[in-house]
Amino acid sequence: MNFCILCANSNSPMQPTPPRIISIDALRGADILLLCGGASLLCSLSPWLGGECLRHQLTHADWGQPLTCWDMVMPLFIFIVGAGMPFAFASYRVREYSRGHVLWRITRRCVLLFILGMLVQGNLTSADPAKMSLFCNTLQAIAEGYLIAALCLLFGGLRVQIITCLLCLSLYWIALRFIPYATSPPGLFLPRDNLAYYIDCSLQGHWQDGTPYTWILTSLAFGALTLLGVLAGQMLRHLSHGIPCFFAMAGAGLFCLLAGHLLSYDTPIIKHIYTTSMVLWAAGWCFLLLALFHLAFDLTPASSRLSTPLRVFGCNAILAYLLTQTPGLNGLSLWQGFCAPLFGPLCSHADSAATAAEHFCALTALFVLLLFLFRHRIFLRV
Repeated sequence: MNFCILCANSNSPMQPTPPRIISIDALRGADILLLCGGASLLCSLSPWLGGECLRHQLTHADWGQPLTCWDMVMPLFIFIVGAGMPFAFASYRVREYSRGHVLWRITRRCVLLFILGMLVQGNLTSADPAKMSLFCNTLQAIAEGYLIAALCLLFGGLRVQIITCLLCLSLYWIALRFIPYATSPPGLFLPRDNLAYYIDCSLQGHWQDGTPYTWILTSLAFGALTLLGVLAGQMLRHLSHGIPCFFAMAGAGLFCLLAGHLLSYDTPIIKHIYTTSMVLWAAGWCFLLLALFHLAFDLTPASSRLSTPLRVFGCNAILAYLLTQTPGLNGLSLWQGFCAPLFGPLCSHADSAATAAEHFCALTALFVLLLFLFRHRIFLRV
């Protein structure tokens, strides 16, 4: 596998680094911070912070139940990928990359993300096809959404991006609502009994991961969510000189929330299969969060330094994710396997707070590593 490690000190004037938008890096960092240990730390502190209410918000909602904060982590990750794409593709044009070269980069990125997804959750390291899962991880959802959005950015303008987003949302809604399958009628939204799940099981066979999450037909939803992020990135690119961008993103967020809520009377908001109403509802919150981060950090230079801890995580999000999510030995992740023998004996003296102390030490150690890379301008890109 071919990774790209970018070091700012090695850039030449002929190949400028893609511009870094503080709000995008900071929001990505907040998301990855929760995913890579922050949520576990908060859960272990829940007896002192918020009890079951906090713990509930940091666990996935049951099928068809109102979404929690933890349910927003994956959609926000996908959305933020889209938000950064207009800046990356603008840099390709500045560097005068050919379409063929950009297509190669798109293909390579999608393939690598797909393989890494199998590495994290698909038992790829078992080397036993009978134990592997084909579609199983957020990185693969990002790969699917990125492919659709990247082709729109490469071959079309803003109009194409908007039309494709609407088509993805509409086609996915029509498919789930009106296409019958096997012996089932159309319009079912039950666990393991819906069109998206039927297609996954039919096409993947024993490679299906055994969960009610869906990936193949649902790629339309991932593409739409990524394109909604692209539209947010376009706002940041073209309206970044003042407050209009904040109001544009906030307005888009409120519109998506309203549209998702109204559509939920017809199509339930279900994260497991990314129903169209769920995509709109999640995108609404993503727009609002990015608007707030834009107001706090892009439009208020004095507070930009406060974003540094989040940007430390956001600028090396893939690395942090792989370290903390890739399986290691004894059921631990690679990072847990490294930190447990270092901090476990010491933290065991904290009695009831031992778990919280261990999570805090592991998260602090990860931050120190990422901070070193951040200060040396070393960023891992796939």
